[in-house]
Amino acid sequence: MNAFDVILKNSIRCCIGLIVLILAASVGFCEAEPRKRAHFPSFAAGNLQSWAMAKWIADGDTIILHDGRHVRYIGIDSPEIDHKNHRAEPMGNAARSMNRRLVDGWKLRLAYDREKKDRYGRTLAYVYRSDGLFVNAELLKQGFAHVLYRFPNISKEKILLSAQRIAMENGRGIWRHVDKDHKQPHAYLGNRRSRRFHAHDCLMGQRISEKNQISLKNQWTGFWSGYAPARECIDFPPP
Repeated sequence: MNAFDVILKNSIRCCIGLIVLILAASVGFCEAEPRKRAHFPSFAAGNLQSWAMAKWIADGDTIILHDGRHVRYIGIDSPEIDHKNHRAEPMGNAARSMNRRLVDGWKLRLAYDREKKDRYGRTLAYVYRSDGLFVNAELLKQGFAHVLYRFPNISKEKILLSAQRIAMENGRGIWRHVDKDHKQPHAYLGNRRSRRFHAHDCLMGQRISEKNQISLKNQWTGFWSGYAPARECIDFPPP
C-alpha cells in the first residue's frame, strides 16, 4: 500500500467518525427537547405569578395596586362596602381594616389560577406577603371573610376551607353571628354544582336540579361544607 492509499483510508475513517458524532448529537437533542417543554408553567399548576404593592384597600377582599390594577382575592368573600354612599354591610369596615393591616407596606406576590380576570376586568389572585403569609387564608382564619367557591379557580379550595373552619370553631369575626346548633324550621337548599345555599322559599333554590340539590339543616352546616349564601335570598352577615 502506497502513501496515497494510506492517506485516503485515514481520511475516510475520519469522515465516518464525524458523521457518527453528528447523528448521535442530533438524537440526543431530539430526546432532550420534550423534557424541557414539560417544565413550562401553566395556569392549572398555579405557577404564574407577579410581585406588586397595594396603593389602596377597597374592602376586605379587594385592593388596588400602584400600577392601577384592581385585585380581587380568589376563593373568599368579605362584607361589602358602598364607598359612593358611605355605607357598609355589618363588619365591612372591620374586614377592610384587617386587610389593610395584612398588606399595607408589604411587597405582595400575586399567584394566579386558571382564570386571571373576572367579568369586571379585575385581576384574580392568591395574594402572599414577602414573608410567606397567605393573605386570602389569613382573612378567613381571622373571621373577616367566608369561602366563595367559583369554578375553575379552585386550586386552593381545601386550604381556604380549612382556614375558615379554624375561625368557625373559635367564633371569630363573622362567625359570632352563626349558631352551630340553630334549628331551622326549614332546611336550606344547597346546590352541589355552584356551592351556594338558598332559603327554602327562594325561587333560584327551587330551580336546582334534583341531582345537584342537597339539604343543609342550618347556615353553619352550609358554611362548614364549603357553601356560600345565595345573595338573592340570604343576607350575610345578618344586620
